[in-house]
Parts: sequence; structure tokens; C-alpha cells
Amino acid sequence: MNESKNFMSVPAGMGDPIISYDVANILTGMFCFMVLVFSVPAVVLNIINIVIFVNTKIDSITVCFISLSLSDLVAMLLLTKTAMVSIMRAFEVSWGKNLRTYLFLFTFGIGLSVDTSSATTTYIALQRGLCVALPFLTRHLFNRNRSVIVCVSLFLFILACSTPRATSFSLKNIPDPADNTSLLLIVKFFETWGPFDSFYTIFVKTVLVCIEFCVMIVCASLISYGMQSSMKLKLNSSTQAQPTVGGHGNTTEDGKSNGEDQSQKKKEAKESLVMKQSLIVVLIHVIFTTPRMLASLYVVFEPRYRVGAQYQNLYFVSFSSISVTDSINAFANFFVYVRFNSKFRNYFMANIYGRIFNIKS
Repeated sequence: MNESKNFMSVPAGMGDPIISYDVANILTGMFCFMVLVFSVPAVVLNIINIVIFVNTKIDSITVCFISLSLSDLVAMLLLTKTAMVSIMRAFEVSWGKNLRTYLFLFTFGIGLSVDTSSATTTYIALQRGLCVALPFLTRHLFNRNRSVIVCVSLFLFILACSTPRATSFSLKNIPDPADNTSLLLIVKFFETWGPFDSFYTIFVKTVLVCIEFCVMIVCASLISYGMQSSMKLKLNSSTQAQPTVGGHGNTTEDGKSNGEDQSQKKKEAKESLVMKQSLIVVLIHVIFTTPRMLASLYVVFEPRYRVGAQYQNLYFVSFSSISVTDSINAFANFFVYVRFNSKFRNYFMANIYGRIFNIKS
């Protein structure tokens, strides 16, 4: 099995980079500091998300939120490590000559977690969108067990697509050419790296991402339209149900009817909050992952914009900035759950917030 070049250096004759090495270090350090501002609290918040969802009624949508929180948690743990390593590398610490290799290794776990998060969010959008568009046909389609199977299957599918690329290189220690007294850890790519990297970039990071975005946007539109139609229907129903002045009716039947109406209204209000929660989670994901999608598309159409090519410095800087939006995305979901999920909010206030501040419910 032959080996190809080390990714650490840009091949000679490729031309000048858009961003110099020193400027790239400074910008990367700045973006990584911004990542830490959101990724560290995002780790804590996603742990809270998982604890609360596990301790509440686990239904189809809750399974999806647990899967989403797990993916975001792993991504934020790895992203926090990556940001810390990048900051140390930006300051060029004396013992940090192998940091870029470590950063390269972290990207595989981050990519797997981010891709799983996107796939889970797509499933949430699809589930809620179909429930709005085809309520009677999908009433019993989505349940807890099916959602567990779907979420696990999505993870395994993305893992299967990512593994060949993640195993197409080896790590080697070589004498550092700067002083010949210490070892430098480098990555040596196998010949299979090129095809597997192209497959991952084109299929996973481009085709699948574009399909996911199309599905999320269409389903978000369906959810939004369904919510507006529901509000108009409620408004018309309440207008028609106004009692006639001076009218009389059967008290028992009226009381029974009012009780049924109240129960139906509570059910509709709960479903509306679930829809709003899902819609906002999907919209946040679409907004904050759009830069990553555009950058992935640029990788496909610009061969110089990748590791080991002329625009390598720009590649590192741009993906460092994209990591900021990824961390904001993982950070924001907790506040959506608190705002729109009463069970989540009540459990948090009683069992977490209340205990931290010693507040009795």
C-alpha cells in the first residue's frame, strides 16, 4: 500500500496563499476563543438537556431531542478540545509542534457528530412536517421505538460513510528537520485517501447536506403554514361559538360540552407548542449551519481550498469561524426547550435551578 504526501506542508509551486501563515494563526486564535465562549456552556447545557429528557415522558419527539443533544454534546466536547489546541498552536508554544496533527485527528469526530446532528434535525423536521401535512395518515406512524431505530440507523449510516476516510492514513514519527533532536508526528495518506475523501466531501458533505437543507426548509414551511391555518381555524371557531344573548340551554349538556372543549383546547395548545419548539430548533439549525454547507460546496468546486493545497490557511481560518456558528447552534437549543416545553421547564426549575439556588418549589 503506497503512501502519499504529508498534509502538514503546502506543495511547492502551488502559488502564494491568500492568507499568510502568521495572519492565519492570529485569526484562528480569535475564532477559537469565540468558540470556547459558547462551546463550554453548551457542554453543560446539553448534559442538562439529556438528563431532563430522560427523566420526562419519552415519546417520539423526545427521543429525537435526546439524540440531538447527544450529538451536540460530543461535538462540543471535541470542539472545545480543538479550540484549546488551536489557541496553543496560534501562540506557537515551544512544545506544540505536533498540535496541527492532533487538530486534524479531532476533525473526524467533530464531522461525525455534526453530520449526525444535522440528520437528526432533518428527521425532526420531517416528522413534524408530515404530521401537519398528513395528520391522519401519520398519527400512529411516529412512535418512541421507531424514532430510536431511525436515530440509531442515521448514526450508523453516517459512521459507515465516514469510516473509510478516517482509516486511510497512518501516523508516523520523523526527526524534526528544524533541529533533528526531537520527533515530529506527521500524517501519511494512503493511495485510498483521495477517492474516500472525495466520496465523503461530495456525498456526505454536499449531496446529503443539500438534501437535508431542502427537506428542512420544505418541512419548516409546512409547519409554519399549519400553525397559521390552525390559528385562523381557532379564531373562526371561537367567533362562531359566542353565546346568544338571552339564550337558554341544558345546563348539564353545556357543562359537559365546555369540559370537552377545554380538554380539546389544552391538547391543541400542547401540540402547538411542540410544533413551535420543533420549528425553531430546525430554523436555528438551518441558519447556523448554512456557512458550513457553503464552505463544503466551495471545497468541491475549488480544489485549492483544502488541506495540503494552496488555500490551506484560508481553509483552516474559515472552518474555525464556522465552528463558532456550530457552537452557537448547540448552545441555543436549551433556551428553546425552556421557552416552549413546559415539562422540560418545570423539571429544570424544580430539580436543577431550584437545587442550585436552594429554592423550594
